[in-house]
Amino acid sequence: MNYAFLQQLLAAVEKYEAQSLPDQPNQLADFSHWLQAHTSAPPDTTTVSREQVHVREFDESRISKLITFLSRYARSYSRLALRDSPLTTLEDFTYLATLNAYQPLSKTDLIGRNIHEKSGGMEVIRRLHKQGLVTEQMHSHDRRSRVLMLSDSGREVLFQLFERMEQVARVLAGNLNTPERQQLLYLLLKLDAYHYPRFHQQRAKTLDELLDAYEQ
Repeated sequence: MNYAFLQQLLAAVEKYEAQSLPDQPNQLADFSHWLQAHTSAPPDTTTVSREQVHVREFDESRISKLITFLSRYARSYSRLALRDSPLTTLEDFTYLATLNAYQPLSKTDLIGRNIHEKSGGMEVIRRLHKQGLVTEQMHSHDRRSRVLMLSDSGREVLFQLFERMEQVARVLAGNLNTPERQQLLYLLLKLDAYHYPRFHQQRAKTLDELLDAYEQ
C-alpha cells in the first residue's frame, strides 16, 4: 500500500473540509471537482482567447469581464427565444420560472431569489401582473401579507417557453465537453454560495462598505 499517497490524499481532504461552507455536504463529487481545480496545471488561456490580453488586465478582471459577456450572450439569445411571446426580457421568464418552483412568494422573496435590485424587480412584477401572468392574493397564514402566484395564463406561457429556453441554455454552454461543464458548474456554484449571503445581508452603500463586508 502506498502510504505516501494516502497521506497526500488525507491532507487534501483536510484542506477541502477547511475551505467548505459549514452547511455544504462533503460529497465525493464536490471533492472531486475541488481536487481537480487544486491539482491540475493552470490551462494556457492563450489557446482559447479570441483576443490578446491587455497588459493591465489580471485574472480577476478578466473573470469579471467574461462573466459580464456571458450574461449579455444569454440575454441576446433569450430575446430570440422569447420572440412572439408575451415576455420581453430574460427576467420575465426567470420570475415566472421561480414562481412555478417556489410559489407562493412575497414580492421581496421573488426579487431576492432572482438577485435583483428592488426597483428593477418591482418593474418586472408590475409588467407580469399587468399582463395577467401573475396574481396577488392574501397570505394563507398572515392576512396582513400578500403573495404572488402564477396565473393559469402565466403557467401556460411558461410551459410553452421551457423547450426554447432549454435550447438557449445548451447553446450558451457552447463547445464545453461534459467534464468541463461540470467543473464550470462547480465553480459557479461556489461563487454563488460566497456572494449570495453577502448580497442579501450586507447591502453596502459605498465601495468602502462593500470591501469591508467582503474582507470578513
